[in-house]
Amino acid sequence: MRYWYAGLGVALLVLFGSNWPHIAAAQTPEVEGTLPDSVVVTATRIAEEARLSGRRVTVWTASDLQRLPVTSYDELLRTVAGLEVQSRGGFGVQSDLTMRGSTFNGVLVLLDGARLNDPMTGHFLADFPVPLAEIARIEVLRGPAAAMYGPDALGGVVQLFTYAGLHAAGDGRGLTGRVEGTAGRHGLYDARGAAKYEGERTLWSAAAEAQGSDGQAIRNEAGEAIRGSGGAVRTDFRREVASAAVSRAFDRATLYGRAGVDTRDFNAFQFYSGLPSDTAREATTTLWAQTRLSAPATAATPWTLQLNARQHDDTYVYNPQTPANEHTSRRVEAQAHASRALSAQLRLTGGISGAVRGIDSNNMGRHQDASGGAFLTTRYQPTDRLTLNASGRIDADPGYGVEATPQVSMAYNRTALTLRGGVSRAVRAPTYIERYFNTELASPRGRDLGNPDLRAERAWAYEAGVDVYPAAGLSLHATAFQRDTRNLIDFAQLTPADTVFLARNLLEVQTRGVELEAEGNRVVGPVQLRATASYTYLDAALGDVEEGVTFKYALTNARHLVQGNLMMRLASVQLGVQGLWKDPLDGDPYGVVDLRGAYRLPVANRAIQVSAEVRNVFDAAYTEIFAAPMPERWWLLGAQWRF
Repeated sequence: MRYWYAGLGVALLVLFGSNWPHIAAAQTPEVEGTLPDSVVVTATRIAEEARLSGRRVTVWTASDLQRLPVTSYDELLRTVAGLEVQSRGGFGVQSDLTMRGSTFNGVLVLLDGARLNDPMTGHFLADFPVPLAEIARIEVLRGPAAAMYGPDALGGVVQLFTYAGLHAAGDGRGLTGRVEGTAGRHGLYDARGAAKYEGERTLWSAAAEAQGSDGQAIRNEAGEAIRGSGGAVRTDFRREVASAAVSRAFDRATLYGRAGVDTRDFNAFQFYSGLPSDTAREATTTLWAQTRLSAPATAATPWTLQLNARQHDDTYVYNPQTPANEHTSRRVEAQAHASRALSAQLRLTGGISGAVRGIDSNNMGRHQDASGGAFLTTRYQPTDRLTLNASGRIDADPGYGVEATPQVSMAYNRTALTLRGGVSRAVRAPTYIERYFNTELASPRGRDLGNPDLRAERAWAYEAGVDVYPAAGLSLHATAFQRDTRNLIDFAQLTPADTVFLARNLLEVQTRGVELEAEGNRVVGPVQLRATASYTYLDAALGDVEEGVTFKYALTNARHLVQGNLMMRLASVQLGVQGLWKDPLDGDPYGVVDLRGAYRLPVANRAIQVSAEVRNVFDAAYTEIFAAPMPERWWLLGAQWRF
């Protein structure tokens, strides 16, 4: 299996590395993707060319989402270079995100600039209250970004931008939209609809999706179906999500608002433990609201004011013999930032933020905390080729007191070459689960026990990289990184005789690795191609850990990670291939390949499209977290109508 992925990378280099003059002549704006001059906002909070940030940023567009075999944003992220998605159950039911060896609590997720992370636990990062049809762009920044975005941005940042969130002024195109339906194996259904009205100054958008499946039977190592009080235990799930937004462009500012809801009910068999008695079920509801007022990016001093709120309800039943754990977590955040060019070479960006978070739980009790921070970043270009970025942030949080997080990066650009490097510091406060979860008061959810005396994680990170653009539509990237983390938080059994995993601080964890990537867009006759291939090597060393201590999450990352995508369009035919191969630090290697084909029918101005997908083509049997089973080979058939 691993040779298939290695072959994809070699084929990419051969395909795009030969006949470069033809590549340059054949470029077309219809092929979207990550190009050398991609404009990003993730790295420094202001729109700038990616090559000036000194950081590695990957960009995916709505066009990419349409061509690949994905139904949720975390499924797309599975093949973003250097970003590891650890899924439970597949189909976006629940996933942890890690980058560069971080735990699942060390990645920050933003929706149109607003923080989505839940104060209870990072396990809910995939509980996304906006349908995929609303997403216009996804940007992934690797490496710490706490100097701009505050705590939790230890491994990296995932930014999701919606059509309404990016809107500045309309083009009067009127009403557009699409209706889609998919059916598949094990009673899988997925019904989606989205509509958008765009006037000269106002954009309205709304989308909804309902998805579910009877699931596949869960089997033990002997191949026998596991049975519970209700019969065979299956990976069934149900999910509904809806969101609506409006954006209004005035002469000097744009007002944007969004509301969304995501509800889920799913089998959570061994999602959080590997115990035989764990036949859990879980139900969650996420409510989201945000509003933003911002000046145009072309203003002399672009500024943004934003307010957002998130509520997450979670009901977890370990097995039918135990009572339910019920939790409601909330977070309200306000932020403001502005930017000003003091000269052609120097720009300053600064801002403040404040948040109130809390939880009401029959297991952890009731708690509430407030936090706040301020940041300042400078971009200085002493020459046309050299860009220096320096940032500093101060945060106050009851989880760690007052902390400063500086960051420095540089980029040196020539016509087809970028050299970059940086040093940064990051901090992460413990979550409510890590601080207060009490096994003795409720079901033995993996036999975890919180620790209110936990200290915050603190880390220094270093990276250096090179980007090469040998021809139009082709880019090659290499990055070496290291992060030294003190007080990394994990659940641990201190001796083999312990029956609980106690939340504690590791003294030190050092992660280092290398990321190699290739991306290309090419037109070969009538065929449009986009391909990506990447390899990530990661090594993690735990320092000064007592003998016999067992940790739950500290060593769940992949030592070797190969990821790839291939998207092709030929007239009315589209083909998408997505694959990865993982060799975990602790576990057996496995590979997964997904395929999607689509055809636009020659009726109604080609507004009708039919599709077919095969997930896990080679029917690999694997798990990514504990014994939570991942989907076997599934087939899906779908249709889409655009108007």
